[in-house]
Parts: sequence; C-alpha cells; structure tokens
Amino acid sequence: MLSKRYTFGELNRILMESHNEFNPKIGDKVESEDKKNNGKAVDDIMKQSKEFDGGITDKKKNTNKEDIQDFNKTTLDVEFASEPGEAYRDRVKAQVHGFPSADNEKNSKIKEDNKSLDFEGNEKFYDAQKKKSEEISDKEAELKHAGLKARELPKEDFKNDTLFKENKTMKRLHFKNTVFLSEAQMLKKVPEEYRTCDGRFIMKDASGTEYLVECSYNKEFNHGKLTVVNKTNKEQINEQLDRMRELFDYNSSSYMGGTTSSSRKTETQGLSEMINRVKDIEKDGIK
Repeated sequence: MLSKRYTFGELNRILMESHNEFNPKIGDKVESEDKKNNGKAVDDIMKQSKEFDGGITDKKKNTNKEDIQDFNKTTLDVEFASEPGEAYRDRVKAQVHGFPSADNEKNSKIKEDNKSLDFEGNEKFYDAQKKKSEEISDKEAELKHAGLKARELPKEDFKNDTLFKENKTMKRLHFKNTVFLSEAQMLKKVPEEYRTCDGRFIMKDASGTEYLVECSYNKEFNHGKLTVVNKTNKEQINEQLDRMRELFDYNSSSYMGGTTSSSRKTETQGLSEMINRVKDIEKDGIK
C-alpha cells in the first residue's frame, strides 16, 4: 500500500472542495425572477383579500367581542322578585371589573402598580351589558304598559328589577304633630306639587304609621289620582312580633307541674259537660 504525504495547504484545499461539492449552482436571472414572482403573488393575495372583506387598511377593525351587541342574556340579567340592594349591586359591579368587592376596587392600587393588566375590557363589558339590559327592560315595559288597565299606571312599575336598575330615593313627608285618623284624611294633606306628577311617595304621621301613596297624573285633564298602595306601622309590627315571641316561650310544664292525672281528668270531664250544656241551651233555650 502506497502512502502519500500532504502539506497543510493541500489538505485545506481538499476539504474546501469537498465542502462546496453539493452547493447548488444558480443560473442567471433566477434570483430576480423569484423576487418578481413573489411580488406578483403578494399583489394577487392583497387583491383577493380586498375583494373578500375590504382588505388591509389603516383603519383598525373591531375585533373586540365585548363591543358587538349581543342580546342573549347572561347571569347579569337575572330578574329578581324584589329589587336588590345597592350594596349587592356595587359588589357585583366590582366583581365584573375584576375585584372581589367594591371596597377593594376603591382602595386597590393594582391599576397603577400593574400597567400591563387590562381592566378596560371588563369595564366595557359591564357598560355594554348595562346598556343592553336597559334596552330590553324598556321594550318589555312598553309591551306590558300597552294594556287598557296597565296604561293608567306609571310605566316605571313594569320595568324588571335587575342588577343595573338604579335605586331612586323615594320622597317622604313626615307630619310630626298630626295623627291621621283615616286614609281619606291623609290624602287631603298631600301637597299640591305631589298631585301633579307620576310616581310614589311616603306619608308618615306622628304615630309612626307610613302610607305608600301612588299618584297617576293625567296631563290632558290636569288631574292626579292618588291611591294608597300600602300601610304599615313599625311599632305595631314590633308589638305583634313581641307577642309571638311570648307565645313561642310558652312552656307546658309550668302549668302541668301543679296538676295530677286525676285533676286533669276531672277538668276534662267538666269541660265536656259545660260544652254539652251550651249546646242544649242553644237548641232548647234556657230552662
């Protein structure tokens, strides 16, 4: 076997030739033609895209789902049997905004400390749901108010109690030195400005009795109809509750402890005889 010696230069040349052995040989105008074809393909794609949906423009398209009005109801559109409290509304609103409670949203500095977090989307979603709820409630109230009897009542009464319905402070009139003897007397005390506008207000006298009054004003005839919707007295209610608590505390052992079986039997027989005697009197008269 023959041996051959190579210099470093010769070895380096051989390695370079073997490295370039598989490199492609690009012909003339190949690169320029590729660029031309790629440019034409891009132009064709842009044209097709423009024909399909307007193409790429400088105007930002609306890709936010929260901005698209959707009239399907969510858990925020629950209709309550009675109007929910303001504290509950504020808590739900804060939770939609991304906070556990209204106080946390008020006192938290997370927005300032974390600029990368997006709270704007939650706020837009809540505002969109509120607007949608108001539109649905107005349409439903319009239909309910169209009846022959319902149209005589305030349209506000037919709106649903939802999370978005704002609490309105009801007007109250307190007569500290007057006790109303009847509803008719109370209605005579209603000021004139309360007779010329639709709505409800509360009349309270010196005894603590409150009357919920509703006014239906007819502009055509310049006439207001006053109706007493409800009447309550907290003191009387508290007295009744106290009496109920007393009855709940009744203990039969306090009475039974001072009697015997024979005495209770005698008492039962005496009661039966007395009832029979009363029945005879009613039937035959006193003898």
